Amino acid sequence: MGFGLVLIGYFFTSVMPVISIFSAAMLLGYPLISLGLYRLSPYHKRFYHAFFVSLPAPLFGLYYTVSSFVRAGLFAGGSFFEGTVFTVVEWLYFVYAFALVALILWAIASLATEMALFQLQSSAWRNLTFLAIYQVIYLIIKLPIPHAAAFVLPITILRYLCIFLNVWLFFRCYRFILPEGSDSVEVPQKKGGK
Repeated sequence: MGFGLVLIGYFFTSVMPVISIFSAAMLLGYPLISLGLYRLSPYHKRFYHAFFVSLPAPLFGLYYTVSSFVRAGLFAGGSFFEGTVFTVVEWLYFVYAFALVALILWAIASLATEMALFQLQSSAWRNLTFLAIYQVIYLIIKLPIPHAAAFVLPITILRYLCIFLNVWLFFRCYRFILPEGSDSVEVPQKKGGK
């Protein structure tokens, strides 16, 4: 059930906020991710690390929810959600979201390695590589370089590709690592170990 919660939470936090007014889904998505990571933590310690990193995430969800409502004209107080505060929160979230998803992917790769599910392992490393490439290109286009606008379409396509690949990976983990109705994961023992 842990991967199912991570899948639903990731959908709420990454897919739905593509339309700004649906940023409110982040308020539900991040607690679902945290709960899913907590349930997965007995299977590998890296899920436990990702769980702790996920705990402050609802604060970003709250900020983006209120910010989207202010921009839609549903709330007053737009000056707080513009300018320096918005820029600082955007950069903090940029770093935080990368760290959280990277930890989740690293945990999946580690668990898949222990379970000898090498296709899932390579998918997790691939997704982490694409995510890192996206982060680097995003940083580059934020620099004052000529023709930075030419990167907007490729970076947008890469962002959606990363989101799709992560959703697909989380679904495959839900389907193959901990099938429905199963209460535990059989982790193969190392050769020569007890």
